[in-house]
Amino acid sequence: MRLLLSPRVSTTTVRGAAAALAFATAIAAAASMRIAAWQRAPAPVLSELDIPPIPGEVARALTFGFRSLLADFTLLQSIQVLPLRHGDMTPEVFGAMDRRLSRLLEYSVDVDPKFAGAYRFAAAALPHETMNDGKVYGVLDAVRILEKGLRERPDDWHMGFLLGFLQSYYLRDFPAAARSLAIAARQPQAPSWVGLLSTRLAAQGGELQIATSLAEAMLTQANEESTRKEWEDRVKALHMERDLRTIEDAAQRYRETHGLPARSVLALVLSGYLPEVPEEPHGGRYVLEGDGTARSTAAERLRAHGLSTNYEIH
Repeated sequence: MRLLLSPRVSTTTVRGAAAALAFATAIAAAASMRIAAWQRAPAPVLSELDIPPIPGEVARALTFGFRSLLADFTLLQSIQVLPLRHGDMTPEVFGAMDRRLSRLLEYSVDVDPKFAGAYRFAAAALPHETMNDGKVYGVLDAVRILEKGLRERPDDWHMGFLLGFLQSYYLRDFPAAARSLAIAARQPQAPSWVGLLSTRLAAQGGELQIATSLAEAMLTQANEESTRKEWEDRVKALHMERDLRTIEDAAQRYRETHGLPARSVLALVLSGYLPEVPEEPHGGRYVLEGDGTARSTAAERLRAHGLSTNYEIH
């Protein structure tokens, strides 16, 4: 038996097949275009962590008692920036990272000025040395943040200590470092060596009066015998440094007048440049060298040296 299709049914079938074929072709073309677009698209831009658009002082008021959460958030952002920086980068590359890191940390302490953790992280994260030129970057930003930390948290001895370390080790500003460490040394939780370091730096920086006043104050407050002994020795060392500088000043004036160096401390006394031979507090005596420097036969002078790779106390 032969089955005959009507012209109407045949036309409908053909139209349906054509529509399906056109739809499949459209899908294939769309997929092909999308793949081509992905291949030609630029690399995705990584989001850059930066401060919120609202100033920190304003944000502090808008947080309604939750400012520590916002301060924590920006600190966490700065922690994520730090691993991206490497010592072999050029200043142009890491400069943008340094600026972002500094802005995030400044924003964190603007929102919460009492945030000790942000101050400490700034002292550790911002200063860094590069392998390309051997220079140290970020120190001034860290000092600026730590100065605020010392104003806002003078009760935390770490603020003065970290600031004093940056000022002495990197900037070699020994008088400023001594003042910062002196503030830290007066806090009850501060280790005894903080005050000793402060007086040593003050002596090297020419701030003998500050160093002596601090040492004498710490001596009166010392309760343990070992601590009292340390401060007694430091007071003696500072008195010795005062005498040595007095002798060296007299020796310089003698040389300027006579054109020759003085032979001894006694010669300075006999010629009227010193009122008397100072008594060496350690039981030794003072010696005047040919180059005009003075020394004690019983103790070394107080000196602190900030080196390029170490920090040594002598």
